[in-house]
Amino acid sequence: MNDEAFTSTQHAPGLRARLVVLVLAVLIPAVMTAGLLMWTVYRQQRQSVERQMTETARALSLVVDREIGQKEVLLEALASSPYLLTNDWAAFDAQARQATRRGDTWVVVFDADGLQRVNTRLPLGAPLPKGAGRAPGLTWSQTDNGRMQVSNVFHGSVAKEYIVSFNVPVERPNARPLILAAGATASSFGQVWMDQHFPQSWTGTIADARNVVVSRSRNDDGMVGRSASPVMAEHIRRQLSGVAETTTLDGVPSVTAWSRSPDYGWAFIVAAPRSEIAGQARQSLFWGVALGAAFLGLGAILAIYAARSFAKPVERLAAAALAWTEKRPPAPFPTGTREIDALAAALSEAGTKVADQRAELLNLNASLEVRVAERTRELAEATENLAQAQKMEAIGRLTGGVAHDFNNLLMAVLGNLDLLSRRLTEPRHLRYVDQARAAGERGAKLTGQLLAFSRRQRLEVKAMDIGEAVGAAAALLRSTVGAAHRLEVEVAPDLWPAFGDATQVELMVVNLALNARDAMGAGGVVAIAASNVTIADRAPRGEAPSVGDYVMIAVSDTGEGMTPEVVARVFEPFFTTKPVGKGSGLGLPQVLGLAKQLGGGVEIDTAPGQGSTVRVYLPRAEALGGLESAGEIAPDAAILKGVRVLLVDDDVRVRSVTAQMLQDLGCRVSLAESGEQALERMREDSDLRAALVDFAMPGLSGGETAVGLRWERPDFPVVIMTGYADLEELAETWSGPVMHKPFSMLDLARQMARVISE
Repeated sequence: MNDEAFTSTQHAPGLRARLVVLVLAVLIPAVMTAGLLMWTVYRQQRQSVERQMTETARALSLVVDREIGQKEVLLEALASSPYLLTNDWAAFDAQARQATRRGDTWVVVFDADGLQRVNTRLPLGAPLPKGAGRAPGLTWSQTDNGRMQVSNVFHGSVAKEYIVSFNVPVERPNARPLILAAGATASSFGQVWMDQHFPQSWTGTIADARNVVVSRSRNDDGMVGRSASPVMAEHIRRQLSGVAETTTLDGVPSVTAWSRSPDYGWAFIVAAPRSEIAGQARQSLFWGVALGAAFLGLGAILAIYAARSFAKPVERLAAAALAWTEKRPPAPFPTGTREIDALAAALSEAGTKVADQRAELLNLNASLEVRVAERTRELAEATENLAQAQKMEAIGRLTGGVAHDFNNLLMAVLGNLDLLSRRLTEPRHLRYVDQARAAGERGAKLTGQLLAFSRRQRLEVKAMDIGEAVGAAAALLRSTVGAAHRLEVEVAPDLWPAFGDATQVELMVVNLALNARDAMGAGGVVAIAASNVTIADRAPRGEAPSVGDYVMIAVSDTGEGMTPEVVARVFEPFFTTKPVGKGSGLGLPQVLGLAKQLGGGVEIDTAPGQGSTVRVYLPRAEALGGLESAGEIAPDAAILKGVRVLLVDDDVRVRSVTAQMLQDLGCRVSLAESGEQALERMREDSDLRAALVDFAMPGLSGGETAVGLRWERPDFPVVIMTGYADLEELAETWSGPVMHKPFSMLDLARQMARVISE
């Protein structure tokens, strides 16, 4: 080594400095990465808490909606009491006290002059307050059905505390109307917090439509009746739900989530202290930084110590090696390091030692690669799981927004492919069409899977226990039919399972029983029976069931009965023999629609002066539990030849391809692009025999158009076609046959032939 090279090595960093730099280069990125992970965890924790708070606020909204719905059911049931018609206040007082004996709700009846006639809040026989009974200055919100009103919270003159009132008008023939009110104390809403296991450190608030506190989970005393803060009120006014940082009425800085009912305007607020949300994460971050600094310092100390222990033996070894090159054998010396001692003792074994160390490094590298591969696999799995969860959430949100337009596009594509395949003869051309149809059908199948995932189903048809449904309906009816009427229930012990939707079947039995009660006037017997029936011959009437095994539900009364003229029209929509305002004329048509949709039918046995019996037939099922669909026989499509069909759709592509399908089936087609235009076609063209109507259209919807067409001609067959995702909205206006886009020409032929033949 020359002098210049030796001088440059003297200024180069030593082994100690290099080891310290190496340790710091390893530790500093590790500490920075740990800090970044802690900050990410903090953000995720906060987002998780905000989602939990938002879901809690929505859950509170659903719970209170259920409570208000129960009060609406109570008021609607009591509003049908015959005692209100006869001004029998004592009898109605007893009935109302019986209906509210297990709750913290009381009932008040106001006459047309605002005077109280019944008040179950007061002891039986106590004098009622004089003067106007409704507190001045109240604001009211209406529920979605437009009948019940919900008040803001106010201080009751009788209850001597804050209360909320729920009002339903009662119209009476030949008498002035009444107001039927149900009162509940603001404190009764406090049960919500215990039932929902509300976190103790959080603050939950229920506020009325004026943003006045109705109930509060913490520090409730003195808060009820106070208005929410202006900041919170502004947030609630701007958005139905959301999350923001606010300050509670207690002065606690909080992260607040809210959900406002679009129905009656109440808001449900959940606030968590910001210190609670950030405290644990900040503490973890603090200790992480402290530990990182400690590790850095300890690493630097250990690096200096290790560098010193390595540098001194190496310097002595270098001196020994230099002496060896000068033909002076190095004297053995202990260094405290086994490898250096071995090298100093026998430089001839240097090659062996280097090979051994190389092998050790290769093994270490291999084990390191295995660990890196394992961590990479774990990270990939976690990333895949997160992506899957986000995908499922995105599908649920996407379904409602795109299903309608997507199904319309698929209808146009598949319908035209169906028409094209019937006009091509060359196999190679048909192969292209079949490939395109297969791709379109895969798209339709995907849309169906998305709709099934979002659980937007119209009816939950399954094999059910009809006796259990009848028993549930009877339990509700015993307190509703009134003291003047006797309810008799008889269920066969060996009753078969039958296809049905449990909720719809129970509502059907309740509605039929209430109709029977109304038909008897002063009093009588309402009888409900369920038994097994086998139909051997089909009855001539279209509403009767086909041949087969059924479970029959019969509802009978001892009233005046019906004339043949009335029986001939009872299944017509909007036909009713009740006074104006007492019936919609849709009860029996809806019963018939449900029975037919399930594959059954309806029969009526009645005569003047002999009462009436309505028999509903539900198809027999083999066993309970599984989801099924009612079987049906495909009708002959040849009956469509020459039939004039009214086609209504606002989408020109769907309208064009569907019209061509109908023409290929032999139909004569009249086109309309809106519900209003369809009604005009109906009035102008007496040759029309059926209609195919799209559901989602501007102006009149498909359901409203179908009702209008049947108003013009009650026996007119109508089929609704839809690609709409929200089938609950469809069910609110239509209970007849529905075709889901996209459909084939074969599906169209079967459905149209079925409705025309029926």
